[in-house]
Amino acid sequence: MQKPYSRWIEILYGPFFKVIGFFYRSYTANRARVARLKANEKVSAFIRIMTILVLLGWILIWYFASDESRTRLVDDVKQSIGITDTPPAQQ
Repeated sequence: MQKPYSRWIEILYGPFFKVIGFFYRSYTANRARVARLKANEKVSAFIRIMTILVLLGWILIWYFASDESRTRLVDDVKQSIGITDTPPAQQ
């Protein structure tokens, strides 16, 4: 038989732990899928080649862009990763 406070704990905190359990199961399932993909040599080589091609594509875009576009591109990348160009406060 359940104790009365045990039922209240289940009602109040049960959904929280169910959500945490859902995300944990999803995380471990995805990690297992990634491990299987990385173990396959063909898939691993394909991902590596695609990553290098995307990187080279962005380098070519940056290289052939005009100075104004290049500055805007660099600023957009800095903004997307959270880098700001504000100088440190003067003392």
